Amino acid sequence: MASFTRSADEVPQHQHNSDRMRRAETWHGRSEKATSPAEKFIFLWIAFNAAYGSEVMTSDPAARLREREKFERFLQEIAKRDHERELEKIVLYRFPGLIRSLLENQYVFQPFWSAVQGSSGRTDWSRRFKGENREAVRALESGNLPTILRIVFLRLYTLRNQIFHGGATFGTGWRRDQVRDGSQIMASLVPVILKVMQRDIENAPESDVWGKVHYPRINDDPE
Repeated sequence: MASFTRSADEVPQHQHNSDRMRRAETWHGRSEKATSPAEKFIFLWIAFNAAYGSEVMTSDPAARLREREKFERFLQEIAKRDHERELEKIVLYRFPGLIRSLLENQYVFQPFWSAVQGSSGRTDWSRRFKGENREAVRALESGNLPTILRIVFLRLYTLRNQIFHGGATFGTGWRRDQVRDGSQIMASLVPVILKVMQRDIENAPESDVWGKVHYPRINDDPE
């Protein structure tokens, strides 16, 4: 029977940081061998999830909100530390058209599905959709990186939920535009996000800004 040599509280912060980066990099590496946009998106999201923190599966809406807020705060920290402005170049200059295409897709806007499920008004989602898209366009035009990252990843989070929770049909459903666009956007953003994190951790190995991983390595054995 496997045992552990230390509790989660005894794991030093530098190990949390190094384990987080190693796990994220392995999934990112696997994404580069993917043979379809859907497969690539899945591995890239796992890499992103490993970077900002493991998700706790729950049906509690408040917990899901906290999870969303967690990666929103994570993206704010990333944008703040992107001193070489690599993310800005991708979002504002390389892929603005692709990002606009994703934003115009109602099927990755969660309030649309809430309306379909009857938990909000049928017309309210449309007003919110247009309003958030106007906010995104203003962010693109003004160079507001944190805002556009937040909105883009909220849409990608809805796409992630559709795929991970079986809300899309394998084959036909997965060839939709949102999977193709989401995969391309993630393939450009995730490696830069990991690079920004790695640079920050190398400068401050004991920094707790990235938090503690939910599944720490509690012995010296390799994973």
